[in-house]
Amino acid sequence: MRTLAHSIIATAAEAAGLPAGRVTTQSAKDNITLPRPRLEVQYLPESYLRTGRVLCRQRDGASTPPVQRTRRELYAVRLPVVAHVLADDDAWLDAFTPAFVAALPPGVNDARGLWVAVRVQRAEFAGYAEKRVGAATVNVFTKRSRLFTIDFTWRVATEEVVRLLTDITITPRMGQGG
Repeated sequence: MRTLAHSIIATAAEAAGLPAGRVTTQSAKDNITLPRPRLEVQYLPESYLRTGRVLCRQRDGASTPPVQRTRRELYAVRLPVVAHVLADDDAWLDAFTPAFVAALPPGVNDARGLWVAVRVQRAEFAGYAEKRVGAATVNVFTKRSRLFTIDFTWRVATEEVVRLLTDITITPRMGQGG
């Protein structure tokens, strides 16, 4: 699921104007050699919620013998991802932020055909404190960043296959007293 989350975030970031190849996992420490603007992704612990609800029931009469397929959700899984956008330019970051949120899809289907919901939960702004010497403002290296918390929610599901009865033969017992 992390691969799917990373590809969704990378696609949305590039559509919003981030140069290609600038979406990475979280670096140990920020330094001047790492290119800006860039987006660092950090995965937080997943949370599982036991549900057990039925997602769909389908009868397949074309198969031999006919069957009924029941897809049941066992768990709803939530993966919070922190997307940290680092930039030097305020104007670029202000333009990138709404474009990035708008470029994220509401959800996609995973490899098993189950819906993965994508939601931006919150954004935090950092790097806006001014460094002052007396009355003058000193800007040596401008560091601006926005920290997005994005939730990816998907399901763990099973599929049960039950054979359906095609014909019934009733043989009555006559005269046996029961």
